[in-house]
Amino acid sequence: LSNLKMREVVLVYLDRSGGLQKFVHDCKKYNDSNQSYAVYRFIISINPSDIAELDATLGNYILHNPLQAAQIFQSVCFVAIKTLSLIEQLQTEAQISILLKPTHLPPLPSYVLSLSEYPFNYTSQRFYMSEGIVIAMGTVTKYTQGARFLCTEETCPFSEGFRCIRVHCPGATESATVRTDFVCSLCSSPLQEDMKFRVLGDKQIVEMIDAKILNALKGYSIDKSHFRIQAFTLFLRDELANKMTIGNHYRIIGIPACVQNGLQMTACIEVNSSICFCPSFVSENLKYLLSLTSSSCWRFSAVLANIFASQVVPPGTYNTLKLAILLSLVQTCEKENADYLDLLIMTSDPLVIDR
Repeated sequence: LSNLKMREVVLVYLDRSGGLQKFVHDCKKYNDSNQSYAVYRFIISINPSDIAELDATLGNYILHNPLQAAQIFQSVCFVAIKTLSLIEQLQTEAQISILLKPTHLPPLPSYVLSLSEYPFNYTSQRFYMSEGIVIAMGTVTKYTQGARFLCTEETCPFSEGFRCIRVHCPGATESATVRTDFVCSLCSSPLQEDMKFRVLGDKQIVEMIDAKILNALKGYSIDKSHFRIQAFTLFLRDELANKMTIGNHYRIIGIPACVQNGLQMTACIEVNSSICFCPSFVSENLKYLLSLTSSSCWRFSAVLANIFASQVVPPGTYNTLKLAILLSLVQTCEKENADYLDLLIMTSDPLVIDR
């Protein structure tokens, strides 16, 4: 399909899915602020099934070339803003930043990214699904969503207005968005950032590991073959920051990327789509045990404490300590941001613990 045909299909999809109405509402918030921004960011929800049914070529283009597909949505949104006069402050198409968020991906092996199996496919900048357990989280920091640059040559048309706009792309580092050695594409003169128009967002780094690690932590493996599982890095940005919890199992949709850190290249996933929590199901054996011990309010807890951490200490020992740990794991608190760290320390030197 030509770009013109794709733009027509995008407009039809937005109209049918209700995305156009949401887009108009988001534009109203920008317009009511009466403030001029370097970048106007819009999130557009994409249902791959619906858009593939409307036009298979465009649906395939969104799934396999999301960065290029976002540019088509950008053009459609810019025309809509100018035609309907939605944002008076907007000047150029480059000021619009579109983030496509698929509601799901086709349940096919080619859309699943597992960093514990070959091939990794982390060089393909398209949407993948991945699952894992969060084992570490960083603090929320700021990153540059977009910035405005002006040409230092006064006679150049790019010395004013919003023609040179740099926007963050998935997997890009901070230096790819803002630095001091950019040159004008028109006259090759140095570009200088207009600091008062820099747009900042939230960023959080999360370490996730494949759920297969649970078998290794149990002290045995189902098969006799050796395997190696390594944690991989997730980037959570803006509305996704602080949406994960250490120890929980998640299914994510994102775009893999390679981040250069000195001489090392790190494979990571930019989570620019929804995060779905994968609930853990209570086993039938545990339900049966609960039914057998339902006559006593303490019997079920006592049995759990007796067999808890049986791979570490023999059953029946340290029951009071194990019961306290179990209770701390299920404790609830009215304070939403309360953080608890549960530690099981075993040592023959009590001086270390006292310190």
